[in-house]
Amino acid sequence: MSVETVAQEFTKAVAEDNAEGYQSHWSDDIVSIEPGDGPMSRCQGREALLQKHAWWFENTEVHDTTTEGPFVTGNQFAVHYGMDVTMDGERSQMKEVGIYTVENDKIVEERFFYPEG
Repeated sequence: MSVETVAQEFTKAVAEDNAEGYQSHWSDDIVSIEPGDGPMSRCQGREALLQKHAWWFENTEVHDTTTEGPFVTGNQFAVHYGMDVTMDGERSQMKEVGIYTVENDKIVEERFFYPEG
């Protein structure tokens, strides 16, 4: 499977909120990296990433999302996300970019970038 195919299928599944679809593209040893030093700033392995997602959905009310991309180059692709969420009682609009690295037809790393503050 090409990186382009992985990227297209993964991004479509994310946009459709199809967890089984996007999780099928994760490597068992996937690494997820967020800015900062918090407890979720680096998760390794499928189980850790599932726990990270569970925490997000338990602590966040998602009102709307947008997904743009993927933008593919080499063995990586980027997706631009927009989110309208309520967290800790405060509603906000968030933007982030996810950079995904693909090896052997699976996503081995996801790394997120977003504005501080």
